[in-house]
Amino acid sequence: MKTKEKYATEINGTAKGLGRAISLNYELDFEEGQVITLQKVESWSDGGKFTIGNDFPLEYQFVIENEIPCHFVNYEDEEEINVLGAEDCEDEAEVLLPAGAKLVVTGVPKEVDLEEMGYYTVTFEYKED
Repeated sequence: MKTKEKYATEINGTAKGLGRAISLNYELDFEEGQVITLQKVESWSDGGKFTIGNDFPLEYQFVIENEIPCHFVNYEDEEEINVLGAEDCEDEAEVLLPAGAKLVVTGVPKEVDLEEMGYYTVTFEYKED
């Protein structure tokens, strides 16, 4: 049986404008130009509806502004859906980014975002090796 890590390395497309939402009980510290290397497989969304699974008070919206190679989840592949725990989640439009992908911070969270929208926004660009 394949693993989430194996699926993530099976790149089957590219996407621009991927998003990810998280909520935490502490603030993250980002700097423009900072390079983030993903330490594990991450699930992002290609314009789908995603619900955060906790009630922490600080919400972050992450956006990758440029094209990035990724694995689009195949919601018709029963084995893949079972491995990913993505049953009945088609409207999330999930894509997987493999561990080791590099993202450069291009826009940092601003207090005004939290005040006006209720969440922080952080933007990234994919960086090829």
